[in-house]
Amino acid sequence: MFLALTAVITLLLARSYLDSWGDKPLEVVGQKVITVERGVSLRKLSEQLYQSGVVSHPRFFEFWVKFYSQFERFQAGPYLFEGSLTPKQVASKIISGDIHQPVLFQMTIPEGFTIQQIANRMERFEIAPAEQIIKLSYSKDFLSRNRVPSSSLEGFAYPATYYFMEMPTAHDVLTMMVQTFWAKLPADYEERVGEMGLSLKEAVTFASLIELETRLDQERPMVAEVIWNRLNSRMALAIDASIIYGIENFDGNIRTVHLHDRDNPYNTRLHPGLPPTPIGAPSIESLMAVLSPTDHGYYYYVLDLKDGSKHIFTKTLREHNRHVQELMREQRRIRLEAERAN
Repeated sequence: MFLALTAVITLLLARSYLDSWGDKPLEVVGQKVITVERGVSLRKLSEQLYQSGVVSHPRFFEFWVKFYSQFERFQAGPYLFEGSLTPKQVASKIISGDIHQPVLFQMTIPEGFTIQQIANRMERFEIAPAEQIIKLSYSKDFLSRNRVPSSSLEGFAYPATYYFMEMPTAHDVLTMMVQTFWAKLPADYEERVGEMGLSLKEAVTFASLIELETRLDQERPMVAEVIWNRLNSRMALAIDASIIYGIENFDGNIRTVHLHDRDNPYNTRLHPGLPPTPIGAPSIESLMAVLSPTDHGYYYYVLDLKDGSKHIFTKTLREHNRHVQELMREQRRIRLEAERAN
């Protein structure tokens, strides 16, 4: 009788200790990837986890799973273990099937990138020739299946860093980029820009102008105000980034002939209104700025050379011209100083 009682007490104490052991964290050194083979025994898996430093005792883990978990629900596959983990968390991870999928490579598409730039970058990653990517971005079938309301994917391929677990096709990458665009866009965005008189394509075009004109979040609503004020006043937008987009094989220098080229449909100095399509990939910040312009009465802006990342915003042409003259004088001064230094 005494021996039986002692055994019961010992068992209860062991169960109590095992229960608390399941919540005791262990610091895993580095990162450990453990592959749970299909059909592996609990004893063998427990030993594997112990040898890798994921659990502190193989037999304790084995018995803890038998009493407090469901080994039959463990899923095969590679699992990454790192940081501080309890046996309970280890078991939960394997039951959930949260397998480790190592990234084969990643690709970053910066804000403002054009489809041509995206295609060139994808070609460097050896995903597909740039010409093939450009062709797909203009495919009516591809655009229709991805609900893109434009003649190409320009502006609808969202700028972000994309991760791939296996080598993707051009179709995979462009699909992921446009799906990210739709995921980032608020559900009521099209309705809200519609209330402001814009189609979704026009709103994305508008946002792409903002994106190419400033990279500062605080300036986006101010650039949006300038564009809205000019559109509503039927003034030319005069945005050089748009003109550049329409110049074939642009060499980095806008010439007088470019400014007077009426055959360039993106010449916003000569053609009123928004350009015919987006001119690059806008961020969500630029897309939202279309909806929330400031209300200061701004119609003009020019680069502030004292802080090359900022612009000076003005209400009148006289103010604007004064700042332009100051900018030109400062540019001449910098050029002369550079010439003297050489």
